[in-house]
Amino acid sequence: MRSLAAAALPSKKPNVLLYITDDESWLERSVYGWSRLPTPNFDRVAREGVLFTHAYTSAPSCAPSRAALLTGRNFWELEQGAFIQAWLPARFPVLPDCFEAGGYHAGFTGKGWGPGMLTPSGRTRNPAGTAYQRLERKVVEEGINPIDYAANFADFLDRKPKDKPFWFWAGSTEPHDPHARENYRKLQRFGIAPDEVKTPPYLPQTAGARRGRENFAYELRYADEDLGRLLRILEERGELAHTLVIVTSDNGTAIPRAKTNLYDWGVRVPMAMMWPGRIRPGRRVDDFVNFIDFAPTMLEAAGLPVPPAVSGRSFLDVLLARGSGTVDRTRDWTAAGLEWHGEFDPVSFAGRMIRDRRYHYIVNYGARPSDLPDPARRSLTRPREELYDVQADPWERNNLAESPDHSAARDRLNARLEAYQRKTGDPRITGEMKIFEETRRYVQDRKRKGYPGN
Repeated sequence: MRSLAAAALPSKKPNVLLYITDDESWLERSVYGWSRLPTPNFDRVAREGVLFTHAYTSAPSCAPSRAALLTGRNFWELEQGAFIQAWLPARFPVLPDCFEAGGYHAGFTGKGWGPGMLTPSGRTRNPAGTAYQRLERKVVEEGINPIDYAANFADFLDRKPKDKPFWFWAGSTEPHDPHARENYRKLQRFGIAPDEVKTPPYLPQTAGARRGRENFAYELRYADEDLGRLLRILEERGELAHTLVIVTSDNGTAIPRAKTNLYDWGVRVPMAMMWPGRIRPGRRVDDFVNFIDFAPTMLEAAGLPVPPAVSGRSFLDVLLARGSGTVDRTRDWTAAGLEWHGEFDPVSFAGRMIRDRRYHYIVNYGARPSDLPDPARRSLTRPREELYDVQADPWERNNLAESPDHSAARDRLNARLEAYQRKTGDPRITGEMKIFEETRRYVQDRKRKGYPGN
């Protein structure tokens, strides 16, 4: 039976454009109110569509987060796909295949799924689809990917049959490091002085930390300019009115307690969506949505079947609703985790997390040294459990897991997380760890050899 949201869709199938940046926490975009760096194109999508305040990746690591988005499954359900530098098995359907089967012209530019291996997967192309990478920027700046995402998007559209809608993944490699050392000098191009770039308060407020943030900020604004170019192409070709535009990032910013971490700065990402004529503009939605929800949402919007084993849940009804704030009261929590991101045994980044409106609960499965900026604490190992009252402590600096006053919240979230892990077959709960253990050895060996075959 079709959902009420699907029944309300126009007969003409919409185009879908996904613009995904690389390593960017949600507060980096100015529309969220913390950053002073103007990001006018992301803000435009939010202004003319919907801004999500609680969007979460499935994993704070490139390949598993992108795999979750492409398949609609939690990263831990994807076997070798749960690891960066491994592979995504072909038995898991991915979005470009689903859209092509539904009559769409599909492709990607820039960074698709990865980094990882293609050959062991049984796939003949990147899980993000057919690549459009041949056109490069006329002027290439240090630290900026030479691939011209907008020019390749235009090339993709030129090759599209006139009678077909399109699905396109535009994968920016910005603001991923390395960053040019002199980027901070170029911020004036965007009307901002270097000293206006903010640094999270849990980081040392030193000149070196601030300079790193300033160099990062330039690449973030550069990525926003690329988004603007993509939107202009849609407008010039008369396609914007028929296109669902989704803008997000794969995981958090590459700073301590962010990327590769299960704190909010690691797994909470910026997300705005516009669909002129279909989405009521100017809405700000607080419902929790996860990368695993993206695939069923896009497919339902296109009127295409959703693979039966998908774990995510479409939020098309939230998109098409009229209200702001909490729209679907059942979307009041989300889960995420990580298995590996370059560490060698005995260090392990493996963990899981669950987040609701007030609390953030984390369970660490392995020995992981703390990455707090205080040198005296860097040798400390993180505790098995972490609990943060995000209303009172939004920067998550006061672990309440051992607090008697918060034991009920800890136990409640632990039970909910484990029930969800069991329902979705997480090896960390089922005990069926053979594939994870083998893959961990495989990717560690690949790292020792310098990642051959990438």
